Amino acid sequence: MTVKVRFDKEVRDYAKGEKVKDDVLRLTETALAQALEKFHRRMIVIEGDTVKKAELAGILAGASARVLDSVLEELMKKRLRDESENTIEVLYATDALGEDTFGRKRYEAFRKHFDVLAGGNAEVKAVTFKHTRDILGRTYDLLVLDMSYDYSPNDLGRIIETVRGGGLIFILAHPFNKWKDMWTGFHKSLVTPPYTIDDVKKRFNRRLIRKLTEYGEIYIVTENGKLRKKPKRNKTQAKIKGRKGVEIPEETTFSRELYEMALTEGQVEVLKAFEGLVEKEGMLVLTADRGRGKSVSVGIASIGLALALGKRTRIVVTAPEPENVQSLFRFAKRALERLGFKPHVVEEKGLIKELYARKIGLRYYPPTEGYRKSADLYILDEAAGIHVPILHKYLNKPRVVYSSTIHGYEGAGRGFSVKFLKKAREKREFKELHMDEPIRYADHDPIEKWLFDVLLLDAEPVELTEEDYELIKKKEVYFEEPNLDDWFEHDREDLRNFVGIYILAHYRNRPSDVALLADAPHHEARVLRLKNGKIVTAVQIAKEGNIPKKVIEKMAKGYKPRGNIIPDMMVKHHILKEFAKLKGYRIVRIATHPDAMDMGLGSKALELLEKEAREKGLDWIGSGFGASEELARFWVKNGFAVVHLSPARNPVSGEFTAIVLKPISERAKELIKKASDEFRVRLTEWLSDTHRELEPEIARWLFETPFGEAVDYPIHLTEIQKKRLDAFTGKVLTYDTVVDAVKPIVKLYFLDGWMKPYLDERQIKLLIYRVLQAHSWEETAKLIDRTETFTMIEVRDIIRGLWYYYKRLLRG
Repeated sequence: MTVKVRFDKEVRDYAKGEKVKDDVLRLTETALAQALEKFHRRMIVIEGDTVKKAELAGILAGASARVLDSVLEELMKKRLRDESENTIEVLYATDALGEDTFGRKRYEAFRKHFDVLAGGNAEVKAVTFKHTRDILGRTYDLLVLDMSYDYSPNDLGRIIETVRGGGLIFILAHPFNKWKDMWTGFHKSLVTPPYTIDDVKKRFNRRLIRKLTEYGEIYIVTENGKLRKKPKRNKTQAKIKGRKGVEIPEETTFSRELYEMALTEGQVEVLKAFEGLVEKEGMLVLTADRGRGKSVSVGIASIGLALALGKRTRIVVTAPEPENVQSLFRFAKRALERLGFKPHVVEEKGLIKELYARKIGLRYYPPTEGYRKSADLYILDEAAGIHVPILHKYLNKPRVVYSSTIHGYEGAGRGFSVKFLKKAREKREFKELHMDEPIRYADHDPIEKWLFDVLLLDAEPVELTEEDYELIKKKEVYFEEPNLDDWFEHDREDLRNFVGIYILAHYRNRPSDVALLADAPHHEARVLRLKNGKIVTAVQIAKEGNIPKKVIEKMAKGYKPRGNIIPDMMVKHHILKEFAKLKGYRIVRIATHPDAMDMGLGSKALELLEKEAREKGLDWIGSGFGASEELARFWVKNGFAVVHLSPARNPVSGEFTAIVLKPISERAKELIKKASDEFRVRLTEWLSDTHRELEPEIARWLFETPFGEAVDYPIHLTEIQKKRLDAFTGKVLTYDTVVDAVKPIVKLYFLDGWMKPYLDERQIKLLIYRVLQAHSWEETAKLIDRTETFTMIEVRDIIRGLWYYYKRLLRG
């Protein structure tokens, strides 16, 4: 069907009365016509300093809503909208909506004009950036994004992708010549002592402005109606094409009504894959770029599976955050309604947490809880954002689905695709599916391309050749501090390669990470390049310390200065105020090219960074990281001392956060050794309480010390305890009757220096798990895959050796 996108006389008369130029109306008509014909999005940026830009957005958005309403029936017929989406949905996003705020005034100015023109079939949802998680998974026809004062790149990444094909995006912005030199609220959050707002860069805003001008499908006008960037030709005709039809298989296990909800071939494939889980238990891995309908498909298919099983079915749904699974729940609900059910929804703070209908139940649990529940199906959405050891906990479930984003706001990485899937293949077979076709809009949408470009969501590391691997083996590399002004101003390929390494090496990336690198005064980049210039290791550092005395005193009383994570920890947890005066580098991120891992490049980068820090007269280098066995071993083997471990797991990743330090100056060495010794003492006690669930293979590396000396910590045994230890090692008494005497000996071992008795990895894990963490014999036997009797004998043998060695130290 061909439609004429032309605003009616009422709109034009109203616009004329508000002094809106005809050129601006024609521009909007053209943008809307292009969007409808291609089933893409278009963007109009309105520059201005006053509320007039919000008024103009209200007129243009209201007129556009009126047109969209007139073609609504046709859009539903062409399967470009679901039949339940019979209202024009508009999203207005801003930094503030409180009384007497400029954000509120602009919103009211927008509504004043929008409500007059849009008609009664348009609904506006207003949201502040602080609450943009509330709209994840929802879809809108029109978006007004007020970026006049405060926004973060995370907000941009979340909000833009909620707009469907055929829709328009209106950006309210400052005049570009003013905006490029402005500080925003996001910039103010980057200020950390001893820096001031004057030290904050403006690289990201300038990159954003440049990208807005580069894309032909983004139009720019002023609030006074001047066209700074317009289409090559005006277009008012739009031939609305139907969505490419999907072929439903002749024979299906699930109801055909569920298949009819599918909009792409990829969704049909997901439904078929779920059918395979009916007769035979199994595992499914589903990946997609953002906006491909992955969660939607899983929601529909889960209902099909539950009904096909023909029994009471319980489904555990997990993801890093409940916001991640709202699309899944909404479409599961919609699927039930389509089949005639009346589902019961349980919400918490506006988020669906549970869904029930007759014998079907879906319930959200955090990743660290879900695997403990009994269910017929386990769904892990945004699996790349879940700690790899937690992912493994679900591997033995009869029916399990891992679903994850590859490129997009959530930011997947090799932690999932390499570290997890590679090991998963060794344990069980599974089917993999990848979804390519977008669901909200047609392929090759220019706004998606722009968003991925400006936020570097699809950045990739440079491709390595055989010649490159030879250079790596020979360590023919050099260390460099790149010119970030040049990288961001000229959009260098090095920037994409640098960020690409993080995207593929880390399991969670956010757009604001790029802005932090671009603008934070204390953040810098370092790269390890091959001799031919290719970046193989990316390092992001934060300069910390050198804190004024007044601020240090405030820190000791609870004040937390932004950006000084390590000095703050040393002041609060180790009562070492002097440390905050010292200067150091905190390694925010260090990652090696995913195709060149385990070749010594990360260690080489640390070696060269330490050399630089020494030359610059710094006192220390350190880092904070999610504690895994691999990472703890990496830092310890590179000479770093563990000085802190968070008391609770990160609610998203499931990891405890460890902080490590390596001294450069003599004063720092004295303070860091003191903190390291103190931490090791604490850990021997924490493991039976705060960290009882810490994996023993991680704990063993946290006890390691680069200083080589035993901790000066008195251990006391009574004469009777010593005799009871003799009786235990002589097989007279049992472990459970002498644990009070065993524990001090085991503490001695873990607080000892490099000259302590040799124990292999299994023996070390046994001591941590059974003695320090006080797990039962049954649990301990399961840990080493032996019988309880064998485990008891092995523990006795280990203690016998330690008691023989330490007995001489405890004489008298």
